[in-house]
Amino acid sequence: MKLASETSFYRLIKKALNDYDKNDIVLRNSSKLGHPNKEIEYAKLNNEEKKNFLEIMVNFMGLYGSSSQLPSYMLDKFSRSDNENWKLFFDFFNNYLLWIFFESISMQNYPKSFKKDFSDRISAILFNILGIDDKEVARAYLPFAPLLLSLRRPKLQIQRVLEYNFNLKNKLFILENIPHQVVIDPKQRSYLGKLNNSLSKNFILGKRVLDYQSKMAIYIKDINYDEAVKYFPKGQKHDKLKESVIFLTNNEFAVDLYISIKYSPKMNLKLGDDSHSKLGYSSIIGKNKKDSYLMFFRLYS
Repeated sequence: MKLASETSFYRLIKKALNDYDKNDIVLRNSSKLGHPNKEIEYAKLNNEEKKNFLEIMVNFMGLYGSSSQLPSYMLDKFSRSDNENWKLFFDFFNNYLLWIFFESISMQNYPKSFKKDFSDRISAILFNILGIDDKEVARAYLPFAPLLLSLRRPKLQIQRVLEYNFNLKNKLFILENIPHQVVIDPKQRSYLGKLNNSLSKNFILGKRVLDYQSKMAIYIKDINYDEAVKYFPKGQKHDKLKESVIFLTNNEFAVDLYISIKYSPKMNLKLGDDSHSKLGYSSIIGKNKKDSYLMFFRLYS
């Protein structure tokens, strides 16, 4: 079908049912792990069998692919495999689930109204699908619902969401591959006389190991002192930023916070003057020698 990838799932199925019987339409799910930018990957006639049928590949609500709940190593294996047998096995269930979804949204008497305070039943169902249990979080992140449906969220997309919600366009950046000391569980440590590790294979010396995949950093660049204070511990935006990062990354990473602060006379330390900085929080002793100062906080570990 021409331009199938440019239309919505609902409209495509409604149009296809005008020309095909339901039993002649097979709904499959894409195994790609990248963040999808469209609902429909493709729709094509499959004439490999004796009877022609319409095959529609979608990018959401699948047992594998970017929206799957399966472990990452399994999904990666599926995405790299050329063997269609496992994919067809899962698509047997994908087809069934996607038809239930289509029939649910096609019900004419199904209530589709929403209340402004999200107290209606439909909002509660949608929030459960998105993994949201807080109405304020919902208000902030509903515009990004397609991103939230995917468990594997690209860092660039998360960065854009944070930029938007904290009004820090071109000032907030995500830094990846930050060195992180990870404590090795006692049961996994190497011990002489105990067969649990082998030299030159998986032997690790010590109680900690340096990892570059389990930590990231939020870098806020060149903001004014009054705005920066809001992101300090106990600042009014600190907990909101922390909770947002944990929510958007599925609590997978330890997170550091770096803030580059433009110099302000308020940063000069003056004991007893509440209008100036506090000791230890971007305070300056002596004459200013820089245009900006870098602050570091451990946001989450």
